[in-house]
Amino acid sequence: MQKNILILVFMIMMGGMVFAQKAPVSVDIPTAQSEINDLEEQNNRMAEENDDLEFEISTLQGEIEDVEALKRDIQLTQGKVSSQAGELYSVMQTVSDAEMRVRLNAQISNNRAQRYALEQKTDELNNIIEDHRYMIEKDRRWINRNIIQTKSNNARIAYLTSCISFTETEGLGMDEAIEKSQVIQSEIDSLLGQNPAPSADRQ
Repeated sequence: MQKNILILVFMIMMGGMVFAQKAPVSVDIPTAQSEINDLEEQNNRMAEENDDLEFEISTLQGEIEDVEALKRDIQLTQGKVSSQAGELYSVMQTVSDAEMRVRLNAQISNNRAQRYALEQKTDELNNIIEDHRYMIEKDRRWINRNIIQTKSNNARIAYLTSCISFTETEGLGMDEAIEKSQVIQSEIDSLLGQNPAPSADRQ
């Protein structure tokens, strides 16, 4: 998958280089302008998408920080619970009264359940962090894809713009050449219409 992404990136970059190196040619201006409009609209959509993805990344990063903070609190509490477990077991060794031992056993079981619950919560939080980091990485890859595509689109837009300019300039040159040719034709017609030796017609 990563190899395919790298190939796509390379092809897009090479495409941009080709647009930059190609000499402008004569184009149908409305068609070229329509493609430019489509590319600019696509760029705008990708820019908006990137803004949304950046916002999502910021939100996910904030949630990761909150989860990490909760994990630190849990770790502190786990330390207290583990310490209390040791104390309960120590007391159990010195108590011989049956009723007190029942109460201690109940609290030891409760302590064990507390530790298990905290461990489960930590695993849950770790999964959340892992999922969030995966989403962030995916969003960043998509943002980079949009950036690369936008650069390629901009290269194409620049090329089409130069083609339009070339075509317009070419049109101006064509009109000027036609006008000059028409002027020359008028001169030719005038020359052909002259007869400085009318007596030659009688021979």
